[in-house]
Amino acid sequence: MPNKPQPGSSLRDLILDLNQTPVARMRLFSEGVNKNTRLFFYETAVGDRACLACGNCVDACPVVRDKQRFVFIQNQRTSMALENIVGLECRRCYNCIQACPQVTKENKDYANSYRRGEKAVHLLLACTIFLLAATGIITSHYRNFLPLFEVSLLDVVHRALGMVLIFLPVLYYMIDRHHFFRLFRKIFSWNRNDLKWVKELIEHLRDHRKNPMPYTGEFNTAQKAWYLYVVCMLPLMAVTGMLMALEFYDTTEPAYFNLLLIHMVVALITDLLLFVHIYIKYLRKWAITVYDLVRVFIKRHHLNYADLYEKGDYAFARYFTLEKRPF
Repeated sequence: MPNKPQPGSSLRDLILDLNQTPVARMRLFSEGVNKNTRLFFYETAVGDRACLACGNCVDACPVVRDKQRFVFIQNQRTSMALENIVGLECRRCYNCIQACPQVTKENKDYANSYRRGEKAVHLLLACTIFLLAATGIITSHYRNFLPLFEVSLLDVVHRALGMVLIFLPVLYYMIDRHHFFRLFRKIFSWNRNDLKWVKELIEHLRDHRKNPMPYTGEFNTAQKAWYLYVVCMLPLMAVTGMLMALEFYDTTEPAYFNLLLIHMVVALITDLLLFVHIYIKYLRKWAITVYDLVRVFIKRHHLNYADLYEKGDYAFARYFTLEKRPF
């Protein structure tokens, strides 16, 4: 039989586009606890869309991990408590939806695929910039030490990757037009809140214990600046790279040297910003996890987090909250 149409897809899209925790509202599109995943004695739970207070969404949320690290009290392990903790800082990862037993498989798949095109382009962009950096550095600094064939091959790969970089915005538009226009609307909307964000960041860097981190949700000021830089960088790198590749200027002319200088400076800035982006998104979290493991080992002489959940050790567990760390 053909699949049933998905009701309310436009409304679901609206929910998934908001910078707010979506799990509670996505339950409204679900049927609640399935008969095959419940105990026989709880027949009234079938079809119930209320929160079960299982805490799965709280444990799965990266914002909760960054803000509080651990949430122990049971009445704070609900979707309502999650909304209070996250506020408007939702990163739209949809981990809460995937973790909730009340959300049906259909809606989990819908949320999981909603940003698939955007994430694919994001990953392809990061890989392309990384490979461009590697091939560009090798051909620029080690050309005289490599055989002619390897140098020629790297030049061809570098130019091919440059063409991929130019084509990426077109690919983004083709496979995910909705998020393409959403991105441009967000990164070109600047106001006084962005200036306030910068001031709060400076205060946080001066004294992180007294001043919390500014807004870290989607399209915060730093993220908008990064995306805006990428949008401006792509055509600049494309123009300078194509002018050099098509040999409009002789390599001995000052114009060629200026093009090469602009190309290399922008490439260097892009590589450094990409490293910062990777550090904030991944390396910092890994460093915090290693820090936690070291502290557990010093206190308990093993690497098991389970001791942090013992009732008698709650004070020790609170020592691990993010605001207590020198990060």
